[in-house]
Amino acid sequence: MKVFISWSGDTSKKVAEAIREWLPCVLQNVNPYFTPSDIEKGARWSSHIAQELDDSLAGIFCVTRQNLNSKWLMFEAGAISKKVGQSLVCPVLIDLDNSDISGPLTQFQTTLFNKSDFRKLVSVLNTANKPNALSDNTLNTVFEKFWPDIEKKVKEIIDTSHPEGENSPDLRSEREILEEVLDLSRVLAIQRSGGFKAHKELFQLFSDFLSAYNAIFELDWEHTKSCLENSEVFISQGGTFIRPQVIDEGDNWANRPMLLDSYRKLIEYIEKHNIDF
Repeated sequence: MKVFISWSGDTSKKVAEAIREWLPCVLQNVNPYFTPSDIEKGARWSSHIAQELDDSLAGIFCVTRQNLNSKWLMFEAGAISKKVGQSLVCPVLIDLDNSDISGPLTQFQTTLFNKSDFRKLVSVLNTANKPNALSDNTLNTVFEKFWPDIEKKVKEIIDTSHPEGENSPDLRSEREILEEVLDLSRVLAIQRSGGFKAHKELFQLFSDFLSAYNAIFELDWEHTKSCLENSEVFISQGGTFIRPQVIDEGDNWANRPMLLDSYRKLIEYIEKHNIDF
């Protein structure tokens, strides 16, 4: 059973890593996924992360005071919770109480980081892992044996954490964050439709469009700019860049027909195959 462990911020990351190492000691047939790098969270989401989200049957979300409003935690929780009846969304509150949280995470059953609550969380994961579930007696034995290890580790993380340092990942603009969330939405949509391997033609269409786009707006930008300034020649009244409504779409602008053609073919393919972006 795959369990996706989500984090945001330094303290959350350390706790997530500790849980990843500890969980298979108690539930040997649980396969936790944890990315040790925040590159994807701060730059571009990878298809690998998206696939792990889609494949996971449960998610543990390490919530701290510094990431209460993290778009990443919210999105990842939402992505897993969409698999109703199969997924478990388990926010673990680190040095927080239930009264401290608000927003989307309140719809899920939270876990306080204490022995009683964490025992319930492990029991829920064990029950969900039906083919390989441990008996209650066995689960109690292994939990009692290994609980002191995770309790000590997380306490040390909390005691040595520096909350002011966790604010830095959130200094990006709201627009940047929303754009990255949109990137993941698109990747997930592609994964659910079979992935790029199942759509070789789509991959080629994307490649053609991006090449043409680069030619128009990067390599030949000065000429493009002069053509745009001459809008009455290249875009008729009532027309748009995509549908210029002129007889000759090229007309001394050789790259534009390539861009428009690649764009239209891409859109046609997406609509024909009902690919949800």
